[in-house]
Formats: sequence, structure tokens, C-alpha cells
Amino acid sequence: MGKLKSLANYVKAARENSVADMFINDLIHSMELESKNTHIPTQTFKPSGIGGCTRGLYYQLKGESPDGDSSTYNMIGIGESGTDRHERLQNYVKRMKKNGINCKWLNVGTYLRRHKVTDPEVVEKKGNETKLYSHKYNMRFMCDGLIQYNGENYIIEIKTESTHKFNRHQEPWPSHKLQATCYAMTIGVPKVIFIYEDRDNCTKKGYLVEVTKPMVERVESIINTVNWYVEQNKVPPMAEEPSKCMYCNYKNQCRKDG
Repeated sequence: MGKLKSLANYVKAARENSVADMFINDLIHSMELESKNTHIPTQTFKPSGIGGCTRGLYYQLKGESPDGDSSTYNMIGIGESGTDRHERLQNYVKRMKKNGINCKWLNVGTYLRRHKVTDPEVVEKKGNETKLYSHKYNMRFMCDGLIQYNGENYIIEIKTESTHKFNRHQEPWPSHKLQATCYAMTIGVPKVIFIYEDRDNCTKKGYLVEVTKPMVERVESIINTVNWYVEQNKVPPMAEEPSKCMYCNYKNQCRKDG
């Protein structure tokens, strides 16, 4: 009798687990369906991608269709987690003044108007962030924040990353320095504070990037090079650094072009 009862409990547990597994699989499938994105990126430069390969930037400016969406449910979650942490950290920065710290959150649009900056222009305000477009550089981007801290203005850029990646650097990643340069050369604020957060335990570290003229010239050189290839309708050479190919959205087109 005891053996029969144990067998019945085993069958019941297996059935319950099967239902739960089926539900999780359906949930994942539903999440991935919602994330499907066939939208072709705008034919503009993005500060976050300015450090990528010339060919990838060329494809984006030419309006080539990116590879099919390969987002998986865990990558979707990581992205959503990063977005949520951005908002929370921005709100904490905004409340620093209330807590007696000499830090003022600035409205980006108001700052640009007061300083008679007409390029970039504000495209829209989304929560704590401001979407901007520079006609001069054909560049579109989101500004995480602009602050006045101890009497000096700084652009804020927030990055969340895994513990493994968080522990591997003692300064901003090279691509992030290029990103900071894009912000500084358009908004007109030469200092960028990076807030890095370990997404596994919420440890934080910060780095200050002071954008110099040579840094601006490097970004302008990248932009001019890509624009030249676009004008010539000529596909640039493949990237020499394999790391630049890892997260490329144009691998299929790149293979076709050889």
C-alpha cells in the first residue's frame, strides 16, 4: 500500500511539474514574441555605437535591414533591469539636493536654451531622460542626465554590467569614452561622470571623463570616414578586431559583401 501511495505521489508531482514547465515555456515564448522588433534603426549615428566597426556604421546610415531579432528572454530581462535601474538611480541623483548635497538636476532643454545652443535639439522628454538630435553630426541619442555638482556642470551616464565585467576595468571602457565624447561635443559640457553599477549586487563606482579636443577630433574622423563611404556608396572593409563583430546587427549583410 505504501509503495502504491509513493507512486501516486510521484505521478502527481510529475504532473504538477509538467504543468509548471509548460507554463514557463509559454511565458518565455510570449515574452519573446512581444520583443520581436522588425524596426529598421534610424539612419543616424548613435554615441553608443560610434566605437563599432566602420562597416556596421555604414550599414546603419544606409538603412540596411538588421539581422532578425535574436533577443532571448534572459537578454530581454537584463535590458529591462538596466532600464529600471537607470530610472531609480536618476531619481536618487535628483533627490541629492533635498538631502543637503550641493547637486542640482538640470533640465537639458532649458540648459540648451539658456546657453543659446540650437544644435542638438530636443526630440522628446522620456521620464528622466532627454532624446536629442544633432543636425551637424546626424546623431541621435538619449541623455541620462545633466547636473550641477559643487558649482560645476556634468553630464551623467549610467551603465549596469555583470560582476565579471564590473571587476575587469578601472576606468571607462574605450567605447564608453567615445560615447562620452559624443555627448560632450554636442551638448557643450566637457565633463562626463560615469556611474557603473554591478547588476548582481548593486555595488557602484564612478569615473570622470574630461573630453579633450583630440578626443573630439577622433570622433569627427570616424563620422567623416563613414560619411565618405556612404557618399561613395562603397562598402567599407571588415573590422579587424573580432570583438567588434560579436554583437553586430548586420552579420548577414556583412557575409554577403565579403
